[in-house]
Amino acid sequence: MYAGVPTMVDAMLAGTRVTAEWVGPRPAAGDVADVELGIDEALKWGHSIAVDDDQLTLREGPRLRGTVEMQKQDLLTIRIAEGLAEVEVDDPSIDVRHGTAVALVVGPVKLYPTGT
Repeated sequence: MYAGVPTMVDAMLAGTRVTAEWVGPRPAAGDVADVELGIDEALKWGHSIAVDDDQLTLREGPRLRGTVEMQKQDLLTIRIAEGLAEVEVDDPSIDVRHGTAVALVVGPVKLYPTGT
């Protein structure tokens, strides 16, 4: 946890270390918490999201890997580890099928404790 406002924490998400804004009651150092992940940007194909085989063009930053569960226009639902993340993408004309492996560069990230 870092001093200041907003509260920033180091977290491990699906094996990837990220620094994220913590939105909720302050955790104690060493706490383990179930969280909901928030990404406040539309991901850009080829810049911040790509099919897993085609990551060479992705910007620098922490990368999460998952598989597509569903695409509905500009929203992708991605299974990351045991959870689901819904992300907005910049180009809904790119059709990605269920089960396709993707990589996404995340940041800034917000973590919301679920209380479970």
